[in-house]
Amino acid sequence: MPKKSYTYLEVDPYKIIEKGFHRDRDQVSESLFSLGNEYSGIRGFFEEGYSGKKLIGSYFNGIYDYALEETPNAYKGIVKRTHFTINSINWVKCSIIVDDEVLDLNISNFKDFYRELDFKNGLYTRSFTWITHLGELKIKFERLLNMTYCHQFLQKITFSSNTNIPVTLKMDLDNTILHWNSDCYWKRKYEFIDEDIYGLEAETLTTKQKLISAEIIDSPCEPVEKNTSDRYVSVKYNFVSTKKTSEFTRYVINIVDKFNKISDEELLYKAKDEVKNLKIKGFDNSLLENTNYFKNVWNKSDIIIEGDDKDQQGIRYCIFQLEQTYHGYEKDNNIGAKGLTGEAYSGHAFWDSETYCLPYYLFSNKEASKNLLMFRYNTLNEARERAKELDCRGACYPVATRNGKEGCNLWQHASLQFQPSTGVFYAIYHYMNLYNDKQFMQNYGIEMLIEICKFLLSRGQYNQDHSGFGFYGVMGPDEFEMMVNNNTYTNFMAKKAFDYLLELYKSKNYDFSALLKKCDIDESFFNSIHDASNKMIILYNKKTHVFEQHEGFFSLPHIDINKIPTSDFPLYSHWSYDRIYRNDMIKQPDVLMFMFLFNQDFTFDQKKCNYEYYEPRCIHESSLSPSIHSIFASELKKYDDASKFFNFATRLDLDDYNCNTLEGIHMTSIAAAWMNIVYGFGGLRSDKSELILNPSILPNWKSYSFKITYHGTIINIKVTDKETKLIIEGDPVKLKIYDKEYTIKDFLTIER
Repeated sequence: MPKKSYTYLEVDPYKIIEKGFHRDRDQVSESLFSLGNEYSGIRGFFEEGYSGKKLIGSYFNGIYDYALEETPNAYKGIVKRTHFTINSINWVKCSIIVDDEVLDLNISNFKDFYRELDFKNGLYTRSFTWITHLGELKIKFERLLNMTYCHQFLQKITFSSNTNIPVTLKMDLDNTILHWNSDCYWKRKYEFIDEDIYGLEAETLTTKQKLISAEIIDSPCEPVEKNTSDRYVSVKYNFVSTKKTSEFTRYVINIVDKFNKISDEELLYKAKDEVKNLKIKGFDNSLLENTNYFKNVWNKSDIIIEGDDKDQQGIRYCIFQLEQTYHGYEKDNNIGAKGLTGEAYSGHAFWDSETYCLPYYLFSNKEASKNLLMFRYNTLNEARERAKELDCRGACYPVATRNGKEGCNLWQHASLQFQPSTGVFYAIYHYMNLYNDKQFMQNYGIEMLIEICKFLLSRGQYNQDHSGFGFYGVMGPDEFEMMVNNNTYTNFMAKKAFDYLLELYKSKNYDFSALLKKCDIDESFFNSIHDASNKMIILYNKKTHVFEQHEGFFSLPHIDINKIPTSDFPLYSHWSYDRIYRNDMIKQPDVLMFMFLFNQDFTFDQKKCNYEYYEPRCIHESSLSPSIHSIFASELKKYDDASKFFNFATRLDLDDYNCNTLEGIHMTSIAAAWMNIVYGFGGLRSDKSELILNPSILPNWKSYSFKITYHGTIINIKVTDKETKLIIEGDPVKLKIYDKEYTIKDFLTIER
């Protein structure tokens, strides 16, 4: 694996810490120190301004707009106008001036730089001493997004000095922010100053979504100026810093109206009322609310590793960021590939939401997992429209989306990849395995499955003698192979979708009568998917036990990935685009991916043979890749590989393995790191109705433990090299552990 780590953060079990300013890592740190509460996210940029490299980023879940221009001469099926999550108001902006010198850490003289992000409360703190010609000024910034009351945002700036220093502080609300430092997608509604409440409202250019921001500043002195301009509000203070601290606390309410259903008057009243109440509650009580929120998270979902402090920090960072990004706050939210930490991937949700992120919520937050599925149901009509654009029937879920419509303007992905559609099928299947929610299935699940299967049936084709059914001109999960025939992942997952719908139809547990009419199908449809399933082409070599990734893959030119210099990464930036497709190097697991999703369908030998064939060919240019390989390596008892890939997965961003963390953190990879522990070392298998555990442990670990919630019961699993111990909080549960079935009422210890 020719990848290099860039380590500069301190190791701590519940924090990330930067001691001393690492200028060459400035934008990486902006990503890593991001805050979020699902409703909104903000990068860890410097409030006071910075003339070096930066991405000032503040984002709201579901707030997006369309590109200003259409793609000219686009063929049918190719997206003409993409959409994306847009950069929004900078509510922490300030400037600090001492005797005409403006603070700028790119050029100012300073010492004792320190910053941290605390996983126990979500508090981001940054401090340093500014060395001015009038004396040394100590400055501390604190930033907080309330996890429970998601409209509430707080900032505190504290000053002290070794001598009296006159300071000018400007605190601004700025919604003139540029997206990708290029265009602004906000237009003015109004600004207001109402005694001690300041704010503004703006509207997106095309989608007409609204954002109102209101603030109250608790300060030790009165402002000397209050100004407004187009999408901008500024408050200025002059004060003298002394040895005694001077504290400025900004209370901010940000409210979005995604569907333009709230009047401006109502938004203004609501924002003013909420910001008054936030100030009454205060910073400390808000911090306490966050502390209680994360205390519950760690009580329910913590993973403890004894024996490797970096692994411990890495996995807790992953869980912390998962909770910041999504916890089921709203049904119309999804999980962007970069969460709310950057503009790469345009804030779009991909198939990773269902295959990588959903398992964390299935075992920690049932309502959040259901809401992820409801996002897909609520955008089913858009998926139907997308299928028509591709000359197909049914529903084709988009490769990349914020609103249900296809947002990817790369045709080789948007028109050839069907992982989102089969991913939605798998998510429904997985959810039902664990919860058997028949009401959900009747009201929402079956309709989605019918429409997905309609699409797959219309997009697939029979070969010339009608002996086989498959998919031609597609791209599987491995995005280094384009326009291939009979990608085995696509074929296998389509077969599974057909079989699952047939099983539901034949079970007589659900009323299909109204759905047949609504989806415009009859009995012949089920006969058709039955025949397509029976004739599905699955490329498998019985002698080697290896599935061929697609037709012709075994005969592609071979490349030794270990001979690729690290300076070539990321490959998309250093290789010509067509060069990537001309060999058997794969970007991420393809065959191994469907073998992971339906793990129990395959023998140990099949897993071993396919791992040993495909792992040496995988370059891991996708952040989704390392965890799946670690999970297989753990099952196959290849513990060196399991450890190597786990470290890569959990610290992919912390150590910037792929040299692109500056664009935002890899949110779905972070979810995969959780799976790495639970499905990898914990040996969890949930692809059948019975829950299975087969825990193992890395040789360098003393112990590890993790928690899952199953049927409302919290199960705490602790593993050492000598025993596996389970403690139950709730009703008894049935589990299969090391091939033996148990009903556990309170605790169980199994010697290994």
